[in-house]
Amino acid sequence: MPLLSGFFKSIFILLLLAAAPAAAGQEHHSLQPFSVQPLKEKGRAAGFSLKDMEGRRRTLGEFRGKVLLVHFWASWCEPCKREFPALTALASEFGPKGLVVLGVAEDSRERVEAFLKENRAGFPILFDQYGSVMRDYRVSLIPVSVIVGKDGFIEGTLLGPREYGSPEAREYFEKMLK
Repeated sequence: MPLLSGFFKSIFILLLLAAAPAAAGQEHHSLQPFSVQPLKEKGRAAGFSLKDMEGRRRTLGEFRGKVLLVHFWASWCEPCKREFPALTALASEFGPKGLVVLGVAEDSRERVEAFLKENRAGFPILFDQYGSVMRDYRVSLIPVSVIVGKDGFIEGTLLGPREYGSPEAREYFEKMLK
């Protein structure tokens, strides 16, 4: 359990740091450069079971052996909307190589369906309307992405809106997928 508690402490500290600019009235209106915050102590990713757009139950276990980008977002979140097309492109480019992008929406099905009528999702969208998986991952702000390695351990996090289409993102995922 000490390994897991170290992970949660790291996420909590990172979330506090990410919230500081917004608390000071300095909202981020653009995408931030792609950079993954590595964890000091790796912990196993928390399991989950959530429904997708088709009503099927999806679990963390079904993606074993793949690199996951678990992206926490909501349809009402403006930064989430801005990075959505780049996440779709990332999933399209790296999906055949073993990357799975999972959008975990802290939102109602109705809102997500309305959003997706105007924005194509090239990756599975899972519903976490009441935030249980967000709590398990200690996510309190969105957007946040958690990178899970092929071994099921968390490699790092991305706090806030990121440039998923950047050369740095492409290089990072190329290395992860080798």
